[in-house]
Amino acid sequence: MDKRNTVVSATVVFIIMGIVMAVSAFGFGIRYGEPELLRIAIFGEVATAIFLVWYIRRHATFAAVGFSKLQSRGLIWYIPLLLIVLVQVGLIVNALFTSSISSSALQLVGIVFLTTLFVGFNEEVLFRGIILRYLKPNEHPYRAVLISALLFSSFHLLNLIALIPPAAMLFQLANTFVFGVFLAIIALKLNNLWPLIIFHALWDFASIAADVVNVNLGITVLLAQVYLLVAIVIQLILLKRHDLSHLNGPMNPRNV
Repeated sequence: MDKRNTVVSATVVFIIMGIVMAVSAFGFGIRYGEPELLRIAIFGEVATAIFLVWYIRRHATFAAVGFSKLQSRGLIWYIPLLLIVLVQVGLIVNALFTSSISSSALQLVGIVFLTTLFVGFNEEVLFRGIILRYLKPNEHPYRAVLISALLFSSFHLLNLIALIPPAAMLFQLANTFVFGVFLAIIALKLNNLWPLIIFHALWDFASIAADVVNVNLGITVLLAQVYLLVAIVIQLILLKRHDLSHLNGPMNPRNV
């Protein structure tokens, strides 16, 4: 996509999710951090997904924004993080079958799962797809990775509308920036967003559902954070040596 379409797509997504946060906090009295917020957020996430699919089909192609042939060599860095999140999901599922869970809590877990599927799709398509590819990572990989990560982190400032506590906001900004750097690098290596969408959805699901079913994910979260920091350092050092020739195609093939 060109600059105008990239800005428009990002702006619409920001507006939709800003409205969701405002309705949640000031319409229903639900603050960020409460799993019940997802009962409202699901409508915004579905609307966002519909918009993104329509906008990409109208102004580009899915291949141009990151749904191209998978480059399997990038999986070596992706799989360890996927295994960690699968352990988290396993702990959630085990709690659902072994603990006494109310019907309303079980329903909420289902809503969380469905909503986070859309969250994973929407945020990966926008930040590791449209925005990252617009920044020409084949020519300026460091700039593309860092700017896309900063924008991904900044996107979560919308949670201030839903009255997230300042300390939690600062932690989330730092955490999402770290994830943004890692996911951007892996997106470039994999050349396909589906693995990242799956991970992103499962990570958010486990993080939120854990509060609903009272599961402690502390050790797995710490392990993931340590792995991310080590992997990011190594990958940033090696970034200039990465073969990114698969990214050289036109960003908007329909207009070529």
